[in-house]
Amino acid sequence: MCDASASAKGAEVSNGFKGKRKLWELPGKLLCPVIGTCLTTSEIRKLAEKVVDKDQARKGDYWLHTWVVSNCDSKHRLSLTVQKHLDKKFAAAIKRFGQLKCRDKLKQAWQQHIDRGASAEALWALLTHPLCDLATQDMAYETIHMLSHQIGAGQRADLKRLHDVEKELAELKKALDKSQQKARQTISSKESQLLTLQQQLAELKAENLRLKEHSQRLEQEGSRALAPQLQQLRNELSSKSSSVEILDKQKLQWQQKLRQSEDNILDLTQKLQQREQETRALEGFVKQSLSPCNGCSADSCRDCPDLKGQKILCVGGLHRMTDQYRELVSRCNGEFSHHDGGIEDRSKRLDALLWSADAVICATDCISHDAYYRLKRFCKQHKKRHLFIPSSGISSFAKAMDDVANEVSCISL
Repeated sequence: MCDASASAKGAEVSNGFKGKRKLWELPGKLLCPVIGTCLTTSEIRKLAEKVVDKDQARKGDYWLHTWVVSNCDSKHRLSLTVQKHLDKKFAAAIKRFGQLKCRDKLKQAWQQHIDRGASAEALWALLTHPLCDLATQDMAYETIHMLSHQIGAGQRADLKRLHDVEKELAELKKALDKSQQKARQTISSKESQLLTLQQQLAELKAENLRLKEHSQRLEQEGSRALAPQLQQLRNELSSKSSSVEILDKQKLQWQQKLRQSEDNILDLTQKLQQREQETRALEGFVKQSLSPCNGCSADSCRDCPDLKGQKILCVGGLHRMTDQYRELVSRCNGEFSHHDGGIEDRSKRLDALLWSADAVICATDCISHDAYYRLKRFCKQHKKRHLFIPSSGISSFAKAMDDVANEVSCISL
């Protein structure tokens, strides 16, 4: 337990501040990470246009960043404008941090915001808090510095994954085009054969009708002299009837093959559409990681699916992909938990995780039968949102994340 009054007194002695700290009162080395993390490039341009003129606002991103940093170390119009903008932008975080009267709790709140990816609002609320001493400032500076390296590495990994998915998509499109071309050729050939068979069938039916009429005339005449000829005609009629039956069977077989070809085309088209949806979802995540809008809220960014703090449970999937799943969920403002689907984790632990989850994503290609049916039965009984994905790939998981964020109806296999 910490003594709130003692902590407040210590903060006052070490910092020399009794109230909320201002931007120009921060140490010089903190201005660069504060401006770079808490303000987007578009925000800096709007502030520059408001304070100076449009010509200044048209200069390069690095020049604008350096200009704002170098002009916020003292109190004047620009620093006051930036201070007002940041206080308004992060009002909710400032209010949450302002209720903390103990330095230990302040550090805990900082770490919680960092863990869920809210580094921008946490940095501004922490550095302007009266209890933020030099040690706490150094901790925040070091964390933001390392996050910048990690984000760069994450962007490179995302670009590689996107390249692999695009390559796979191109191969699928090529295979689909080849299959469609082959199917069209097969259909054209079968249609031609079917037309020929239909013509032969029509001719045989006409001949059959003629033979029947002839046979009836011979029977009516009742001449014994024509009995051998009548028998011969009956034999021919029987032979022709057998040929007609064979042609009918062949016609049915060709029709079945034609339907199978159409079904194969439909199946390949659906798989291509699924891949395109997964690629668009992954492209959204990559675009999010490459965009300069660090710390933006999901309401103002169409490329950032927002889970709004939901607890996402991933059941099954490849163990080596767990860290990548966790990273995607964290970027989307969600909390991640994982159960391997009965490979090593116990089934009782699955029930506990299902109770605490807001939504469940299940990779059906790597999960035990018992865990699969236990999850499905639990989610139906308790009306828990759940989605089944056909593979453990990162693109399938990214598509599922986008569906959860957009509240798409759950998919049940």
